[in-house]
Amino acid sequence: MNPMKPDWKLQKAAPDFELIRAVPENRVCKNLFLLLLIFWVYIFVTIAAEFACSFVAGIGLQFAGIPASEWKENADAGLLLQQFLTPVCIVMTFVCCRCIDNRPFRTMYLTRRKLLPDYLGGTLLGFAMMSMIVLAAWAGGALKFEGTAAGNSPVIMALLFLGWMIQGFSEELTCRGWLMTSVGTHHSVWFAVIVSAVNFALLHFSNNGFSAFAVVNLFLFGIVAALYVLKTGSLWGAAAMHSIWNWAQGNFFGMQVSGIGTGSTVLNFSQTGKAAWLGGGTFGLEAGAATTAVLIIAAVILLLIPQRSLQNEEEHTNGAI
Repeated sequence: MNPMKPDWKLQKAAPDFELIRAVPENRVCKNLFLLLLIFWVYIFVTIAAEFACSFVAGIGLQFAGIPASEWKENADAGLLLQQFLTPVCIVMTFVCCRCIDNRPFRTMYLTRRKLLPDYLGGTLLGFAMMSMIVLAAWAGGALKFEGTAAGNSPVIMALLFLGWMIQGFSEELTCRGWLMTSVGTHHSVWFAVIVSAVNFALLHFSNNGFSAFAVVNLFLFGIVAALYVLKTGSLWGAAAMHSIWNWAQGNFFGMQVSGIGTGSTVLNFSQTGKAAWLGGGTFGLEAGAATTAVLIIAAVILLLIPQRSLQNEEEHTNGAI
């Protein structure tokens, strides 16, 4: 295969999934219906576990003298509580990988090789894409710039940034690190990419303002994240892209993040009520055509760039976490 020729069929990523099949006594489910059933049972169990932790945290806050009416109505507190409960999801995903699939964590694209450069690259990509989306929506009249924010607590801003880092990693670990690799073990690479993207989009069905346009863009984001993972052979860049995309959208530009309101922000942009098709309306930018255009361009570029060579067992093993 010509290394410079675009790999439209993602054939160069296939050996990564062959490594999973080669794991002795792996139990990765071959039946797609059963695998998706396991995935959604896992999701609902995770939600229940996070709800239980939230309930316990609420009791703890009340014992500390902070009434529920105060922290529930505080946008920063509510978002931080949600973000810092996502380690429950991370732990459960690791358990599923080891206890259900019986495969090592390295098969979820968790590698130490180029971890920091990959994370920095994903950070820059996520911020650049969101900046282009905001610029396009503002130029098209869908957004209004209302100035910069003042009086933000540096501690709260730092915690929100850390919270998004955890949250972005958790979703990428679940949807790309586990679900995509599990599906790709016994199906084609493209099929695995699409299945992970569809289920990633459906995870947001209960969010405020969820719409058909939101489904399309969340699906496209899932495609971009999956291609990023496959092209780099690492989960870290996609995790960083996801985290900074959310942080920039919510706590830098001051917009809704998948229908979820955010608190402290650096800049203040708001929907004008015009050109909702471009800016996304109540769900936020992720339900607008500006996001669609940027994600399609990103997906095409990722398909065109050469794939990093990480396809032999020694590299995977020696660089694994």
